[in-house]
Formats: sequence, structure tokens, C-alpha cells
Amino acid sequence: MALTELTRETTTGGASRAASRAACEVLGVLIHGETDRVGGGQGVDDAMDLAETAGGTFAAEVFAKGDDAILDAATEHAATLFGDGGDAEVRGVVAVMTSLAGDDEEKVKRVMDCVTSRTSERVILRVRCAMAVYNDASERASVGTRLDLFERVAKYCVEAKQTKIYPILIAHAGDETIWGTDAKTRRRALKTSVDLLRESNASEEELFACMIKYLATFENDAGAAGEAADIAKETVRAFIASPTMFHGDFMSLQGLKNADADALKLLSTLLTGSVSDYKALNASIVSRLGLNADECMAKMRIMALSTLGKKGEVTYAEIKDALQCADDEVEEWVVRSVGAGVVDAKMDQSQQRVVFTRCTDRVWSGDEWKRLSSRITEWRTSVASIQKTLVAK
Repeated sequence: MALTELTRETTTGGASRAASRAACEVLGVLIHGETDRVGGGQGVDDAMDLAETAGGTFAAEVFAKGDDAILDAATEHAATLFGDGGDAEVRGVVAVMTSLAGDDEEKVKRVMDCVTSRTSERVILRVRCAMAVYNDASERASVGTRLDLFERVAKYCVEAKQTKIYPILIAHAGDETIWGTDAKTRRRALKTSVDLLRESNASEEELFACMIKYLATFENDAGAAGEAADIAKETVRAFIASPTMFHGDFMSLQGLKNADADALKLLSTLLTGSVSDYKALNASIVSRLGLNADECMAKMRIMALSTLGKKGEVTYAEIKDALQCADDEVEEWVVRSVGAGVVDAKMDQSQQRVVFTRCTDRVWSGDEWKRLSSRITEWRTSVASIQKTLVAK
């Protein structure tokens, strides 16, 4: 067998004896410095020559001891394999190692550790091999072991700064169909996704959405909610600091309750309170959380205007009172709110009034859900009526 055919020989069902022998031969020639043989063909003469070398003797002895000995030799000499072997040979030997590990989850983890042991040497090849080990083992391993292997792949990619791989890993970590229904397992996967999103400098909205999903895994596991404290605090701070997020239905999340008490108070004020409520807060809260005071006040005013605008038609005087701003700032805040996508409105300067046609809900209460349900029912009724009319014609 040509040594480059190793990968093709290690298909589902385990490594063939020929593939295992070839793996031993690759290790033998690499360990004993006979690298000119790696990747070559093995006719009768080649096989006879190899058998007479130190590498050939090593290969024969290891092969004769059986699968466990082959796996032990491969893991012991993984550094040599990755240091001196050709890409095809390395991938082939790793495939044999994974097949020999079989259903033994600890052995599979050993193989993964060998592959991901160094971040300064042949990183791309190691990433490909790690992915191959994970994919092959995933077909047989338990969900817990699958997640453990995935976390090792993700950790390696972060340490090796393989940023191009992050989107693939993030999508995989967030796929609930892969991890099942166990909340703790999904929590670990989502934590990995959060870490990767941080490393990848993802958009604040994407990171925030993933952190909310993570916090949601604590709903029926209040006893473990303490471990969510850091992400809970980060989630609250991210929402408050964001110049694009003005709606939130996450205050009731069990995992959020372990965030900083002052941060939660500030968040609650933004979502449900008034500018007066905001000004009544201790000014040190904003600075202690590392937030910009002017930006927080601006967000409070924009969110307060979205609530005031639900009246439909509002005078400049009402806006001035609600936002506690100067007369000549009223129009500016309307324009800023429209620009932020929080409201749609038209100003009538002559009448000193603003007509709002759409306002973003800061939170969805029971009343909002009832109104939405009513609108959906009305829409369905209208569609059914149109369908009847069309059928009649």
C-alpha cells in the first residue's frame, strides 16, 4: 500500500489491517529518520527494503502487538509525526488513530490532545485533523464527549488565532439540534459560542443575542444561576451601552438575576421608567459600570419618547416635560429617535406638535401580547374572508 492511501483505507468500521500496518510504517520511518520513504510506493522490493531497516523493524514490532500498541506508539510519537510527516501521511495516521480509539471516549480525547498539543507548528494541518477527529468521533460518542471534543477544537483555534474558523464553530455551537435538550449541555455549547464571538469581535447584537440564549438555559436550574453572574453583568451592560438596542424582554430571565444589582436597577429604569426615574438614580452607578453618562441619558430620553409617542399626537411642551430638555432641543430628540429607528413621526412646527405613527415597545407586557394576538386574529379573519370571496368568484 502507498502510505498516502492511509486516509482512504480508514473508513467507517475501523482502520483496516493494511491501514494500521501502513501507519506503523510511517511512524517507523519518521522516528528513525528514513523520511525519503514517506509518501513513496511500496512494491515488493520496497517492502523488502523497509523490513530490513530500523524503521521497518519498529513497524513490525508495534504492528504485531495489536491495536492498543499502535495507538500508544502514535500518541507517543505525535510530535515527530507532525514535525516531519507529509500532510497526507499525518492525516492518514490521525485517521487510523481515531479508528483505533473506536468507542473508547478517553482514547478519542487522547487523540484530540495529541492533535491540538501545539499552536506554533503546522496549525492549519492540526485544525483539519482536529475537525476530522471530532467529525469521526461524533458518529459514535455521547453528547457529553462530543461537546468535550468540540470545546477542545474551539480552544485550540482561539489559541492558534485561527479566526477564519470561528464562524463555523459559532454556528455549530449554537445549533440546538446537535446538543439535544439537556440544559447544561446546551449551556456549555453556548458559553463556547459566547467566548468565540468575543474573540471574533462580532457585532454587539450577535454577541448580545447569544448571551441571552445562554442565560435562558438557567430557567429551570436556578441553583446553578450563580455561574452566570459574569455573563449576566456583561449582558446588562451591553444593552445599556448599545446605541442600537431599545427593546428588551429579558428582565425576567433567572440567569440575569445574578448581575450587579445597580446595573439591573439602571436597566429596569431604561426599560420601564421615566427620565425623572433615571435622574433619581445614584450618578455613581453609570461611572462605576464604565458607561458614558451622556450616552446613557440620550438612550433614556429616546426610550422615554417611544413610550410618550404611543399617545399618537404629542405637543412640544409634553415632550419637553417628559424628556426634561430645553425648548430648542425637542425637535432634536424627535429627529434622533426617528434616526435610531425607535419611532416614526412627523413634526408640525407651526402647531408645535408631533404625530407619531409607530413607536417601538420598550418591553412586551401581557397587554402587548394580547394586542398582538388580537391583530393576528383579525388578520387571519381578513385573509379567510378574501379567500372565500375569491372562491365564490
